[in-house]
Amino acid sequence: MVRLNRSAIGLLLLFLVLGCGKPALRMANNAQDQFALAKREFDKKHWLKAVEGFQRVIFNFPGATIVDTAQYYLATSYFENKDYELAAVEYQRLMSKYPMSSFLDGAQYMTGVCYLENTPGHYALDQEDMKRAIQTLQDFILDNPDSPLVEDAKKAILDGQSKLARKEYENGMLYFKVYDVKAAEIYFQYVVDNYTNTKYAALSLFKLSELEYKKGKYPEALEKFNNFIKVYPGSDLVPKANEYIDKITRQLETVSASDESDES
Repeated sequence: MVRLNRSAIGLLLLFLVLGCGKPALRMANNAQDQFALAKREFDKKHWLKAVEGFQRVIFNFPGATIVDTAQYYLATSYFENKDYELAAVEYQRLMSKYPMSSFLDGAQYMTGVCYLENTPGHYALDQEDMKRAIQTLQDFILDNPDSPLVEDAKKAILDGQSKLARKEYENGMLYFKVYDVKAAEIYFQYVVDNYTNTKYAALSLFKLSELEYKKGKYPEALEKFNNFIKVYPGSDLVPKANEYIDKITRQLETVSASDESDES
């Protein structure tokens, strides 16, 4: 059996919908008029008709100055129709075919947003598109540092990194609960090293400190809890970290006093 990918299925559905008795978009004699017809459908939120109209501009008037604008609106029509995979393809086509377009930065940003929107909602599911989204948006910021979309891109990156960090943190917690220290440390340390700006980095560093305490490595635990407070002074876990520090300090003083008594 032949299996169709999502892009092929999307195109098939488009042709089926447009061929089901609804009047087709009329063909104009020039690019500007054809674009106006497509834009009218776009403004009415008739996304599939808008796709048809903008495709006509691109295919029938390839040398027109408005063709890159039609390409951007074609991609955006797919995006608004929630076909994020096809939208990403069309935004990327704009970047490759029209490198001098004024829509270039917007297309690069929207490609990242498409990957973001195409990501499964639950953090535990496959997050490959999230990783692609983050990389694309990071590239966008590097290429367009003065764009008004930079702040939106940074927020999207942080949201995406938080989702990825949560997946690693929850894996660490599974091992923490069954006291598989080595596995838990690997996951928590990965979050601390790779997702520093997320709330899960603070949670992971706290858990690493607790693991040192549970292992009876009090000097190491004391150092980690102090480092936690220094790095995350505003965390809700600071009071609990201070409790651990007080407890460890007393335990170390007791051990020290016991050692001095034995020596005497």
